[in-house]
Amino acid sequence: MKDIGGILVFGLLLLSSCSQSEPPQEKNKSMSADHKESYEMIVDACPEPTYDGQTFDELSAEEKELYDVGEMSDEMKERNPDLLQVMPLQSKRQEFFRDSISEKGYTLDDLRNIGDMYMVEGTIILQFKDQLTEEEQKVKESFMKTVKEIKQKFNENAIHTEKVEISANELREQHDALSGILDGSSIENKLWGYGTCTPSKQLKIEVTEQLTEEELKLLNENAEVEIAVQVNEPSQLEGYVTEVRGNEMLVDMIWFSNRPDAVKVGDHVNVSYTNVMESLPAQAGAMETEILKDSQPEGADMKTSAAIKKAVDQAKEKIQSPSHESEYLSVREIEYNKDHDQWGVLFETTVEEEMVEIQVKDE
Repeated sequence: MKDIGGILVFGLLLLSSCSQSEPPQEKNKSMSADHKESYEMIVDACPEPTYDGQTFDELSAEEKELYDVGEMSDEMKERNPDLLQVMPLQSKRQEFFRDSISEKGYTLDDLRNIGDMYMVEGTIILQFKDQLTEEEQKVKESFMKTVKEIKQKFNENAIHTEKVEISANELREQHDALSGILDGSSIENKLWGYGTCTPSKQLKIEVTEQLTEEELKLLNENAEVEIAVQVNEPSQLEGYVTEVRGNEMLVDMIWFSNRPDAVKVGDHVNVSYTNVMESLPAQAGAMETEILKDSQPEGADMKTSAAIKKAVDQAKEKIQSPSHESEYLSVREIEYNKDHDQWGVLFETTVEEEMVEIQVKDE
């Protein structure tokens, strides 16, 4: 059974882990030199930020005490050590930033009217338009006070400011205009996702194959800001679904959007996807989801999916945290023991440092 997921419309880059990791199988292709010269509004990819962000290891011993690194299990730290370097910084500094601007009577929406925000590693980057009205300048001054407070609380490199030509809301208007261009065009059949390049104030589209000359011309003639065209060959992930919510499914510690209605907890699936946004769990959009055959070992009354579903329920009861938040599971091993007529399921979790083993009676 296969289901083609919907299109990922707009990638939120604010107050979340904004860096994207590229799966090992992913191959990015760029345009030829002739294309670059022919289409002045088309670029290969979003440029890398010009500012080097901070990581946990770079901090002083005193500042390290400000961050809670105990939320990550040893298994998670070993599996993705880069998360340890940035996640505690992002979480703590973003929280301080939100509280500070809230005390001054402002929100992120006010910032998006005059600029934008993103993160490089553990460093907050605030963007402000160079040309501001008198009223907008007052808003900027309040945000600059927060900048000063963050530097005093953490260090000089915890936050950085830069100038931009357009604000986040103005870029969003261009993003919506791009949606109109793509709607009904031949590009739509190749489209995986589209969004914005926050640091460079460009638009971006992700496609599964190279665009034709006519398609590039369509974008070039209708764009008012540069568009980064990225060709991403999808990666594949096979695993078990351990949680669903809305149109999302959790597979191997990745929240995939575009969940087919038929997919449920316990299903063995193969997911086709492109970029992954780093967080815990990670986030990605499912391009295509295939539900694999549900196995039933010889002598077992239950199928594998039913055993996993029961094991997930038991594991959640076992690992309950005080806040009941971030209790996520990933199946590492599953085995049916015919002699004892029971299933053994080994989970990796975001709560316990060690693996959690659950025994399920075959009934």
